[in-house]
Amino acid sequence: MSGFSVANNITLRSYYATYRAFTTKSTRSSATTNQLNYADAQALRRAVRKLDDFDFETADKDDISSHVRAFIDTYNYTMDSAKSSTNSYATSTYKNLKNLASKYSKDLENIGIKENSSGYLTLSSSAVENISGSRFKSLLNKDSKFMKQLTTYAKRMANNIDYYA
Repeated sequence: MSGFSVANNITLRSYYATYRAFTTKSTRSSATTNQLNYADAQALRRAVRKLDDFDFETADKDDISSHVRAFIDTYNYTMDSAKSSTNSYATSTYKNLKNLASKYSKDLENIGIKENSSGYLTLSSSAVENISGSRFKSLLNKDSKFMKQLTTYAKRMANNIDYYA
């Protein structure tokens, strides 16, 4: 898997909620593709909601970093499982997420998030130190076009995956 931060923190596990076991590589390697697709899509939807509730403007730098890195890991896990899926909704989600990141690459770069050629996201090491919380909030809230579209894709994927198949 490429494009992942080293974080496997409480925030990431909270995004995955009941599927938090899927935040570790060892558990992910033993899960079915459908299980990963469903868990990742649900986690991405939850991440959008939790980021909207998060107070970027008063949070300290470590807390901002934890939330943004967990969001990026969730996004990248979703990309990874969707890319390797045979489900047409999942593969469509992979393409849509990749296009979405490309479309918003300038906005993402303005807050220190870069897209690589495969569509995975990374956070620059200096982003959290040098960028105000309000700039993160402007893009990472549920009402931004980027996050609305992200939610739509994740919801569509989750609604069309049979977790138990």
